[in-house]
Amino acid sequence: MRLSGVTVAWRGTPNLDDWVAYIVNGTRSKKLILADDASERKVKTLLSRLQTLPRKEIEKLAKG
Repeated sequence: MRLSGVTVAWRGTPNLDDWVAYIVNGTRSKKLILADDASERKVKTLLSRLQTLPRKEIEKLAKG
């Protein structure tokens, strides 16, 4: 994300609802998961919403 400096990675299989999005450079030692077992559309929508949020808000949305 440009404004917050957070790097978010996402992975999944097309046409399946097994997509995951997580913060790569989180402040804690474990990965901060933003979305799990979601559709590709939901993950991409989430990523577009995160573009305008500050780092603290993004980490607050993540499930630790």
